[in-house]
Amino acid sequence: MKKWLVILLTMALAITAAACSCQQQPQTAVTPLTGTMAENVSKIMEKNPTEFMGAVIPVDLQDTSEENRWAVKNYTGLEATEKLTDVAVYESMTGSQAFSLVLARVANAADAETVARQMIENINPGKWICVRADQVMAAGYGDVVMFVMVDSQLGKTAQSYVDAFESICGGKANFTI
Repeated sequence: MKKWLVILLTMALAITAAACSCQQQPQTAVTPLTGTMAENVSKIMEKNPTEFMGAVIPVDLQDTSEENRWAVKNYTGLEATEKLTDVAVYESMTGSQAFSLVLARVANAADAETVARQMIENINPGKWICVRADQVMAAGYGDVVMFVMVDSQLGKTAQSYVDAFESICGGKANFTI
């Protein structure tokens, strides 16, 4: 009788252990996004082009001049750049178009969501003359943050740029705000 009880308990323990291991979600590793942020902005814009003429603008994070510090704050919403290693922007080169797409590589992937939230809080969606973006989103994949703001009257959505970002990353964003 004791033998059967031991066998029964062993089987119950094995079944319980198997059930627990099946419920755990495997941790998937994020494949890093390669290339410069300027190259990746170009890829996003190829996947989801605008009707207006724009340009990819690499941001010099080493330039400490007052003019460049203003440009960094204008594009990223950040006062300091120590958390960033590479930044590029796509904006209109003709007239006032309420559109801005920013890709920023952070030094530490653990800071990506914090940087994205700071961008959303600090970048002015009305920074252009007479126009204002009505859609603002940020997404992160590994150590890269994408921020986009767009006026829906341009015929595009912020989500369409998040989708293009995920497409070039080859996977779902770690977060979307």
